[in-house]
Amino acid sequence: MSIPNPSGRVTTLSADEERKLKEVWAHFLRFWGTPVTLPSAPKRTATTTSVASTKSNGDDKGKKKMFSKFRRGHKASKSSEKNELTSTRSNESIEANYTHKSIHESFKDLQPEDIYENFWNMLRTDSPDNLILRFLRARKWDSDKALAMLAHTLHWRLKESHVEDLLFGGEKRGIDNGEDGFHLQFKLSKAYFRGYDNEGRPIVIIRPRLHHSNEQTEEDIQKYTLLVIEEARLLLKEPVDSCSVLFDLTDFTMSNMDYAPVKFMIGVFEAHYPESLGKLFIHKAPWIFPPIWNIVKNWLDPVVAAKISFTKTAKDLHQFIPMKYIPNSLGGEDEFEMEYVEPVEGEDELLNDKSTRDQLKSQRKEIITKFIEATVNWIESNSDEESKKFLNEKIELGHQLSINYAQLDPYIRARSVFDRIGMIDVKKSAGLEN
Repeated sequence: MSIPNPSGRVTTLSADEERKLKEVWAHFLRFWGTPVTLPSAPKRTATTTSVASTKSNGDDKGKKKMFSKFRRGHKASKSSEKNELTSTRSNESIEANYTHKSIHESFKDLQPEDIYENFWNMLRTDSPDNLILRFLRARKWDSDKALAMLAHTLHWRLKESHVEDLLFGGEKRGIDNGEDGFHLQFKLSKAYFRGYDNEGRPIVIIRPRLHHSNEQTEEDIQKYTLLVIEEARLLLKEPVDSCSVLFDLTDFTMSNMDYAPVKFMIGVFEAHYPESLGKLFIHKAPWIFPPIWNIVKNWLDPVVAAKISFTKTAKDLHQFIPMKYIPNSLGGEDEFEMEYVEPVEGEDELLNDKSTRDQLKSQRKEIITKFIEATVNWIESNSDEESKKFLNEKIELGHQLSINYAQLDPYIRARSVFDRIGMIDVKKSAGLEN
């Protein structure tokens, strides 16, 4: 399937959009201690200036010294703070949380090297530019608000949710820690990945009928939700940068309803995974569902709500999904039945190969250094021709980062059930395999 490049991505930017992307990168680079000048930049507000200088006060010599650590592969210390997993969405609108002041709050307890390491660790097979562009599109190309939202997310990933630990440890981490409720989510296969919609987006199928609130803790289900989201990111192959979700409400009853996980998932998607949802299908909703929907819809951002479709039949789904990817149980042609496969002895042997891991990490640092240098040159370009030259260099280096992650993945991430049954193929997502 040939997927066209959507607008607002690094390969399809308008001049104004490219300018906004440069503004965000300039803020990040200055915060990390890299002097950079945006030609003909509009006068910055005091708040914007403070964002760039927060936690990096001092003379230029100090900044260069700090950033030289990054170039030598300086490893930032890991935070020991263990905050409860929470959605950052309050009863007020998400927009209210992304004020200029929230940028300061997001960076308040972080060092620039923490943000630096966390940003690059956040990437999977997506490009650095397209990651930032998600936040710019979500904030309607307001670079200041996009920066605030992204800083808020980096703070959340590092200080609150610890999603990198969840992803790299996988379900086995929970099993080894005796988290039976967390492991139960996988054994029941409440969510799994299967097929693609008409736009080439991977499909996440969720089966609420398998959920009962008394069988696990709220933290168990939150960790499971985050791990599924992070694993779904491994399925994305550019230019596709979002997934579609199919809620199969077959045999759903009130005993399956649990508002807390729904609210958590909505909050997390809107606050920390912007522009990650393609379509959301609520399929075969029973007669008891309308009162539930009247509550849930009030938690939704209008942009997310517009992506929701209610479907009843396979014919309804077929408007969006090829029949070969619609489950047989829903009237489609896919006879696959999801069954959990326990961890296999020896499947994570490569995690012990520290030599190869460190070699790949060293290569990754070299690519990042080149990417930053190209980004500085791109930002400071004085002509369209020069800007295009360095943007193309960034695109190529972004692709190299994607390939590097695919090579590094088995040395840093424990295998999951979705690896065991062939649903996750990171090399394919990076374009190394068809």
